[in-house]
Amino acid sequence: MINPIFGKIAEQILSQSIAIKDDVLYSFVLDALAQEALTEYRQGEFKDAKFGKGIAKQRISEVRGDKVFWLNKVDASARLKTYWNWVEGLQDYLSEYFRIYLERTELHFAVYPIGAFYSPHVDQFRDQGNRVFSLILYLNKDWKPADGGQLRVYNDDGTFYDIQPIHGRVVCFRSDQILHEVLEANKPRISLTGWMRRDAFTL
Repeated sequence: MINPIFGKIAEQILSQSIAIKDDVLYSFVLDALAQEALTEYRQGEFKDAKFGKGIAKQRISEVRGDKVFWLNKVDASARLKTYWNWVEGLQDYLSEYFRIYLERTELHFAVYPIGAFYSPHVDQFRDQGNRVFSLILYLNKDWKPADGGQLRVYNDDGTFYDIQPIHGRVVCFRSDQILHEVLEANKPRISLTGWMRRDAFTL
């Protein structure tokens, strides 16, 4: 049975290039994912996020300050597999809806420590078109606007709007079309971020 949320996400992406949906997973799954991210973070498993790709990939503190922990489904916890299955269902739906071949979705936990941000950017690399859809699940309970860390999305005319990174909110958008940034976080901010891609995984 197809999840009805998938159709609503696809329709929003078609009309606006971005979709925002709340409460797509049970609270106990969200809470477990948030706790898993915090545990890995406190154990020192996260690494400084890099900017760019290949040999040009580098850490640039003036561009971004988040830390990431890459995930794989084989070693995933039960709750993470629950989310990953949901993501793969959405991937299959979007692939059929947009008639775009999608090979896989890569995922990582991201933590923005206090003071961290990510300058305006587009997720698609200029010389490579493998990232098709960006997907973010926020894992921040009791988040308030004063806590910062909003996802700022820019319109074509230069105007913008902010998306609050509240617990259980999913944001999905075209990786090559949405200019966005993460505003400075005033307390640690957690997300489960990924990209639906055309290419197969390579070492």
